[in-house]
Amino acid sequence: MSRRTALASLAALACIGAAAIIAVGTAPEPEPQPTPPRVYSSCLAADTRPMPAGADPCDGR
Repeated sequence: MSRRTALASLAALACIGAAAIIAVGTAPEPEPQPTPPRVYSSCLAADTRPMPAGADPCDGR
């Protein structure tokens, strides 16, 4: 391989590498996903029984 061919090959590889870096740098960023709604609870236990008035839903009974 002659010196001229080697230099041409290196220049072509440099151009291809630069084009790849530019293509990756200009790729569109993904759109951020909306945050899910938060659910707040007065206690961690789910209670399916009706609570009497004035009872503490978090006392664990």
